[in-house]
Amino acid sequence: MKFHILFLFWFANIFAQQQFRTSDFGYSDDVIKVEESLYKFDKDQNKFIKENYYITEIKNTYVQRQILENIYQEEKISGEYLYVYNSDLTLKEINYKPIIGNFGHPIRFLFNYEKGKLERVIVEHMSSTTYEYDKKGNLIKEVELNADDEPSETIFYEDYIDKKSYTKIKKSNDGSGSDFTKEIYKDGLLIEKNMISEDFKSNTKYSYDNFRNVISQVYDDSSRIDFNYEFDANNNRIKIAKVIPAMPDDNSFAFAKITYADGTTSGSTELDLNFIKKYDEVFREKDSLLQQYRKVVYSRKDYLSVLKGHDSVIEIQDSYDNNFEKVVQLVDTPEHSSLVIFNEVDQSIHFVKGFYLDDFAKHEWHDAIKLISPTGIYWVKNNKFKISFYQDGKYLQSSNFSIENDENPNHLVVKSVDGTIYQIQNVDTSEAGRLYPLFKK
Repeated sequence: MKFHILFLFWFANIFAQQQFRTSDFGYSDDVIKVEESLYKFDKDQNKFIKENYYITEIKNTYVQRQILENIYQEEKISGEYLYVYNSDLTLKEINYKPIIGNFGHPIRFLFNYEKGKLERVIVEHMSSTTYEYDKKGNLIKEVELNADDEPSETIFYEDYIDKKSYTKIKKSNDGSGSDFTKEIYKDGLLIEKNMISEDFKSNTKYSYDNFRNVISQVYDDSSRIDFNYEFDANNNRIKIAKVIPAMPDDNSFAFAKITYADGTTSGSTELDLNFIKKYDEVFREKDSLLQQYRKVVYSRKDYLSVLKGHDSVIEIQDSYDNNFEKVVQLVDTPEHSSLVIFNEVDQSIHFVKGFYLDDFAKHEWHDAIKLISPTGIYWVKNNKFKISFYQDGKYLQSSNFSIENDENPNHLVVKSVDGTIYQIQNVDTSEAGRLYPLFKK
């Protein structure tokens, strides 16, 4: 049911279950471990990168331990959650601690019961939530108090059909305000959500597959989020595609490895591009074009041409009139007026001098000059002699480099923050707005 099975404790309503079990999250009872990697496409790196890695360890169907690892620019931070149960297998406490990096601080969640029902959840030094029930044992109210014992949220339960079908009303503070969120549950699944305030209303409807996995969230403006899955032989999720047609840059893909009590496994946490292509239309189209264009052998060195139209609209094509706009990146050029193009087909750099100047000829095709650099880094100066650097389709911050005089008066020495020393050659005779290769000294 949940797209991610970590951070379970943040959903206060789930505490009423008093347990964290495989069946609550769509896994079969013989699962003892779930590992999951989440990938998103990074435009700067021009590839899918792993953003999160999850581990959930289970014993006798009860979650025992969870680890979340967040990966940002190849740096990792992680935290661990340990679950402790009472003798009747109700949840006693959850203990969180950071493992790597500054990933929050230790937190303890305590669960108090009366006559077998959850009465109070305490998040030490942060908040507490009390639970009220009717005579039939149905949960009818939750009140969350902040660290100052002031109500921060009040939740009402009503319209009970049975234990799993009801309506949930969330209100801020003591619940007396007119703004609220209304959630309708059927057979334990959220099927509709309404957010209502004085100047805002929204409606979201949810649908599920036969295994109780959410397959769509449809909003009242017709926008949507779609989920697609692949399952192993036991109908456990091993591949998940979260697709947002209106915002494909926010698409994400998760891949899971399932370990069973008998020691067998299914699935993998590794990136599966073939699965992604099934559901990510933008990536599928771009990948298809890349494969197509890589088969073309060009007789011209400068095979890309560029046209500047009205409102600086840019068209890019090759010498065979193939449209290249979907398989190139236009590089940020903050310090000069040339157009810099990173061609994803052959990982090459092209540029058109003075493209962003007002007097650059429009509605004409201009050759984009292809460059080669032994270091993969290029430099360019503007009319005020300010020098910028580019590598692999990216503008490099000038603050990452220091420039000094070379023993040869025609050249300059460039030192990067990582200690690498480069050389700019023939700096005085170079043209402003033209890219040149940066050499290693």
